[in-house]
Amino acid sequence: MKTAYVARRIRIHPALKDVVAGKLGKLERFLSRAAQAHVAVRREKNEIAVEVAVVGPNRTWKATATGPDQRTAAQEVMDRIAAQVKKTKALVKEEKKRSRPSVRRPEAWPDEEKEPSERPAGTRRETAAPRSMFEEDALTAFHASDREVLVFRDLGADAALRFLYRRRDGRVGLVVPE
Repeated sequence: MKTAYVARRIRIHPALKDVVAGKLGKLERFLSRAAQAHVAVRREKNEIAVEVAVVGPNRTWKATATGPDQRTAAQEVMDRIAAQVKKTKALVKEEKKRSRPSVRRPEAWPDEEKEPSERPAGTRRETAAPRSMFEEDALTAFHASDREVLVFRDLGADAALRFLYRRRDGRVGLVVPE
């Protein structure tokens, strides 16, 4: 990761570079290789202010901290940057969890003999009568809808039952029962 240092009315102490490099080294597993860090150090009346901006391809994290010396201010500002990066990573991870497809594995399906009030929380049941259509028409209708699964009877194959579903990679799959 490239790091640029700027000093205003002060000289940069080597300890500051060690702290910043060490903390950024720990954060590299969360950041992309294209990320860059910009560190600005300036003297204020009785304190030293350190400002760090880490620029990634999709996001920029900024923090400022003041302290009696450069090392203390650098540690504080890098802790703030680390907290921001980890929070962003957790939010992205949580967003990915929520965007899972609604198709479940058969072992996760509720039992048929259970009453609706006995079903586990968060499960839903949908019923749909399969429409008769050609495979091309079903594919067009499936792409136009936001559903995860489409059940239809294929007019080209003696009204056999077919299932179209969205795969995790975004492509569409077709299930042909034997």
